[in-house]
Amino acid sequence: MVRNMKCEDKKSHRLLQTTQLQKNLEKNRRHVLVKMSMSLSLWLSRHVYRIIEIVIAVIVSLLTIPLCLILLLRRGINGQNVFVEQKIVGRLGVPVSIRYFNISSPLVSSLALFFHVLSGKLALIGSTMKSLSHDNAAPENGYLNTIKPGVISLWQVRKNSKIGHEGFLATEWEYHFTRSAISDLFLFLRAIPTSIFKNTQPVTSRANDLFGVLFVNLTMKEAVQLVGQKARQKEKTDSVFFVNPDCLNKTFADRPYLHILENGDYVFPDGIGLTIACKLLCSPLRENVNGTDMLPFLCEMAVQKDLSLFLLGAKPGVAEEMSTQLQQKYSVSIAGTHHGYFDYEQESEAVIDKINRSGADIILVAFGAPLQERWIATHKDKLKAGVAMGVGGLFDFYSGDTERAP
Repeated sequence: MVRNMKCEDKKSHRLLQTTQLQKNLEKNRRHVLVKMSMSLSLWLSRHVYRIIEIVIAVIVSLLTIPLCLILLLRRGINGQNVFVEQKIVGRLGVPVSIRYFNISSPLVSSLALFFHVLSGKLALIGSTMKSLSHDNAAPENGYLNTIKPGVISLWQVRKNSKIGHEGFLATEWEYHFTRSAISDLFLFLRAIPTSIFKNTQPVTSRANDLFGVLFVNLTMKEAVQLVGQKARQKEKTDSVFFVNPDCLNKTFADRPYLHILENGDYVFPDGIGLTIACKLLCSPLRENVNGTDMLPFLCEMAVQKDLSLFLLGAKPGVAEEMSTQLQQKYSVSIAGTHHGYFDYEQESEAVIDKINRSGADIILVAFGAPLQERWIATHKDKLKAGVAMGVGGLFDFYSGDTERAP
């Protein structure tokens, strides 16, 4: 009987071992299948991506055949070269030579780069092409150079559309860590209009007149410095307005609004529409200085200069939510908040008293245009802050209530 029990125990043990072995084999099999499927999907994505690159490069290259024939004819007549050569930093920091068409138009000249996409020297979309220099030996560039330089880059698109406020290096890092097939697709689509409308003229004017509204023509950095300077002085409350094409359209039906903008202390250009309009008028803008992009730089400047903000506007609770987020993200001082749903004629005095008692240096007014501009123009002589800015839907964007337009 004891012997039978021992035999049964051994059988049970063997059965348990066999079952466990089968489970391990099944787990390993699943692991291998998952690994193989991941490798296959990665291989497919790379090759599909490369096929798309080749197809686009072939189409563009075929379209340049008439240009090539004209340039070859010119070479035969006066000996002028068809291409001009430039050395850039390739993938992994290896120097490579690329060629542009020898023609004055930068956009047309760069079409020759698609030949290098076919050969594999360049990607269709990648990191920004950098000329050979000592700066490329910086340690951070070693990691960034793991991405092949592209005919199109995130920095190029932002610079052409006047929104490269973060600077070259920060934009390169952003692309490196956020790139995907979808983001590259949208980058390609954005590159087409921004390449066509990019400015190649020298920027000389410090102010641009568009339909009677005088825009201050500054970079984002200069605009933020100006706001900080006025906020610290507190000699009076300077008004700062951001005007986009929709605002300009409103001025044709709302002449008092136009008068407010004409008499505003500082009006900044907001949106790609104004960038294109000023280019067409041969008076190009330095940068697209919109309030949404300005906010992070404004908060950083306020922290450095020990300035405080007052958030006025939006629905009840939205300004408080934005205040919490700004303090957590930027450690900026928020002097106070108040919603924008009050009687502007009957209750403005109480709101102004609250703002003045807070000691705020900069007031962000988010009523939407033209209500915020009217309120600021009407009450700025009673305010004690250095700057009052009309910021439209800024609070809704940063609190997450409304998605910002792309």
